[in-house]
Amino acid sequence: MTDRSRLERGYRRVLACYPKAFRRESEEEILAVLMTTAREGQQWVGLAESVDLIRGAVRMHLGLSRSPRPVLNAVRLMCAGAALELAVMVTVLVTLGSVRSVIVQDFTAEQWHSTVLSQIVPVLAGAPIIAALWLWLAWANGRGHDWARPAFMALFGLLTLQLLIGLGEDTLLYAPADLIALTVPWLAGLAAMVLIFSKTAGLYYQPESARQ
Repeated sequence: MTDRSRLERGYRRVLACYPKAFRRESEEEILAVLMTTAREGQQWVGLAESVDLIRGAVRMHLGLSRSPRPVLNAVRLMCAGAALELAVMVTVLVTLGSVRSVIVQDFTAEQWHSTVLSQIVPVLAGAPIIAALWLWLAWANGRGHDWARPAFMALFGLLTLQLLIGLGEDTLLYAPADLIALTVPWLAGLAAMVLIFSKTAGLYYQPESARQ
């Protein structure tokens, strides 16, 4: 296999990340540009090139290549929210021992067991699910689907309820780190809510027929 054919094969593998419709229309043109601008004797796709191309593919899959800036920023916050939700799970696990050592001074063994089942287990079990919801709604909002905004509103309501339950159960007293971990995703959700319900973003969420 020659250097050129090896490089072309590498570019095609990276371009496979793009949506099929886009590849049908533009893959050969983009490939020609990439091959033309490649260095003399280059055999492999560079790391920076791969990252840049994959970033473009992600933007296209999320619909960000045509979305207005408020929606673009909201989608970024939603992706960050997914990561933060997993950070909540890690924080709860890391602080579990210290929380128990503090809380057992005021709680009986039965009360601690009840707290674990009613508060800690739901957070640990729900974090991956909520993270997946963040990502799914990031995709839907990036695409401008009509139902994406009310669906995200429902998710934000769930985050608010989770935070209020934490406040009501004296989380600040016994586990301040866990409360902070719950608050940060809520703030990201609040900022995303403001952005997707802004006037500029509103036009993007019109039905496809109206936008055309």
